[in-house]
Amino acid sequence: MRKFMTSLTTVATLTLAAVPALGLVQAAHAEPTATVSLVGLNLNNPAHAAEFAARLDAASEKLCHDMARTNPSGAFTMAGCKVAVRQQAASQLSKIQRHSLQTAARATPVTVATR
Repeated sequence: MRKFMTSLTTVATLTLAAVPALGLVQAAHAEPTATVSLVGLNLNNPAHAAEFAARLDAASEKLCHDMARTNPSGAFTMAGCKVAVRQQAASQLSKIQRHSLQTAARATPVTVATR
C-alpha cells in the first residue's frame, strides 16, 4: 500500500507541475485583444460618435501592430486587420447603438456666428 501511495503522490505532483506550464504555453499563443469603452458617450451625438471612432481607431492600430509582430507568416495586412476590427466592434454593438452611429455620421455640423 505504501508503494501505491508513493506512486500516486508522484503522479499527482507531476500532473500539478505540468498544469501551470500548459497555461504558459496557451498564454503565449493567445491572440491579442482590445477593449473600446463606450462610457460617457451618447452615440447619437456626432462629437461622441467621432470620439468612439477615434477610440476604435487607436485600439485597432495597437491591436493590429501587436498581431503583426506575432505573425511571421506574412499572410496579414494592416488594412485587412483594421477592417476586421471595425467589423468585430460593429457586431458587438446593439442595434440601437449601430443605428445611432449611422445617424450621427449623416449629421452635418452647423456653425453659428454670433456678434
